[in-house]
Amino acid sequence: MMQRWLTWPVFYELTEIYTAPLNVMWFVLGVAISQYHLGVVNWGNVGLCLITVFIFDLAVNVSDNYFDYQHARDREGYAQKTNPIGRLKLPVSGVGQLATGLYMIALLPGVWLVLRTGWLVFLLGVCGYLIGIFYTAGPRPINATPLCETVVALSIAFLIQLTCVVVSTYGVQPLTWSTVGVTFLLCLPLTLIFFTLQLANNTADREEDILNHRYTLAYYLGKMGAVRLIQVFLVIGSLWPLVNLMLGIAPGSTGWVALLLPVMWLGMRPFFKVQDKQKTFMATVKSASLFFLLYPLLFVAGTWL
Repeated sequence: MMQRWLTWPVFYELTEIYTAPLNVMWFVLGVAISQYHLGVVNWGNVGLCLITVFIFDLAVNVSDNYFDYQHARDREGYAQKTNPIGRLKLPVSGVGQLATGLYMIALLPGVWLVLRTGWLVFLLGVCGYLIGIFYTAGPRPINATPLCETVVALSIAFLIQLTCVVVSTYGVQPLTWSTVGVTFLLCLPLTLIFFTLQLANNTADREEDILNHRYTLAYYLGKMGAVRLIQVFLVIGSLWPLVNLMLGIAPGSTGWVALLLPVMWLGMRPFFKVQDKQKTFMATVKSASLFFLLYPLLFVAGTWL
């Protein structure tokens, strides 16, 4: 049954595999932090962690589509016309089985990684699994609360990098609270920019989310309040690398990323005026992606070159 409906275009849309390059950039930054501050990188552990996160991310995207379809209150609109399960007329049970299968596959390199490292990586992995699954699962999913933007931003733009640092340095350098703090400050620019992207997404989806009883931060702030917060965090996130330079925890090359602020602001201006998923949101994604790519690469340049 699965082979009849699970074509590559369907898999591509359900898993959102086209976002996979961003996962690589999170690891690029995590490896660079390990090298810059601790002088060690365990490439075997990093590779296993990357494979785990890559497959897990596919599973989460399929699971999100599955549970969003199941929880949808707007059956005629969102469930049938927006969610890929209804729009592509996919078997609900088949999509659920695909999500479960991908979660199970992600466990294989994950378990191997835990056996190579230890309990801390196990705890970080469990935390990631719980957030990924219950982002849309359960009677009160995370994506239906005003915490969803913060949880997603911290999970993707900090927790992944911290895990990368832990597996890179396992057995050579013990993890200290100082390392956790430095990693957080170095990841804060990505975290804030990712938060703005998530909030922009939920702002564009605000009416649709209300119909489906999802009350995100955008619901409480209103569209104009959300846009103002996006603008504030865009500025802070773009300029925060300069703070890290003053603290002496980042290579000098990272300061150049602050020059992206006017570029990103200009790219997001259409969204600031009209919050539309089809017309203006993708320009916001493209603008933020510039930062996601350049910041890790500049960190690498300052670390190795």
